[in-house]
Amino acid sequence: MRLSGKTIHGRTVISADGQVVGTIEELFLTGPEWRIESILIELNKDVADRIGASRTILRHATLELPIAFVQSVGDTVVLSVNVDQLREVHRADGATPSPRPSP
Repeated sequence: MRLSGKTIHGRTVISADGQVVGTIEELFLTGPEWRIESILIELNKDVADRIGASRTILRHATLELPIAFVQSVGDTVVLSVNVDQLREVHRADGATPSPRPSP
């Protein structure tokens, strides 16, 4: 299956334990190899609260995950980790939200 960044953007992300985590916001590529390095997920409110990701009324919480955490991509993006493991990833990331680019 061949996919573009536009077709991936907005796809639902599901954790290994079957919970809807959020949606794909961005893809990050490595420099010279042009491979997908990580994904930025816009987290659902309940998941953001559960893992301790900061959000405001005007800004959704986000979490950047290494592409190694993606199990499969189809109509949805399925992760190989559950929501509780996302909490550990968030803590390891320094508990700071990923910056969102200005429009």
